[in-house]
Amino acid sequence: MRKRSQTLDQLDLQLLKALAENPLESYAKVKDKVGVSIGTIYLRVQRLKEAGVIKGAQLLLDAKKLGYSLVAAARLHVPDLAKAIKALEGRSDVGTVHVLTGSMNLLVYAYLRDVNDLHGLLQFFAQDLKSDRTEVEMVLDTPINRGVPVPSTEGSTPARRRGPAAKGRSGGKK
Repeated sequence: MRKRSQTLDQLDLQLLKALAENPLESYAKVKDKVGVSIGTIYLRVQRLKEAGVIKGAQLLLDAKKLGYSLVAAARLHVPDLAKAIKALEGRSDVGTVHVLTGSMNLLVYAYLRDVNDLHGLLQFFAQDLKSDRTEVEMVLDTPINRGVPVPSTEGSTPARRRGPAAKGRSGGKK
């Protein structure tokens, strides 16, 4: 079996951009945006998943409409990162956890209904995670929330098209 290069070409980047804009969009609509067959899209997406470029798809939910009036961004220092991450995985109020450099080693985003939930989270940090330092800021607004940006297609090598359309013949469906 031929080993494929891990570099992304222009078609990969176009697919990633289209899927990042709307992860629930059908391949039929993506086909219209990128100009290749649904089969090609399927195979490329599978390859990007196998390579770990695509790790899944997420819905962007409105926290306030789901009853979360507070979003906390907490930086902590914990003595045992692995144990802390495992414990945070089990909490339904934790949305994202980042491991940091510097004096604080974790950044945790949590979605809370009220100040009582915040108090419980702070107790969890101190008692369960043994955090010796915790700094919490409350998020006022999230004007941009789009995740990892897709690199620009400028400067990448053009995707090679295969099949009848690539040779100038008609008859191939797109």
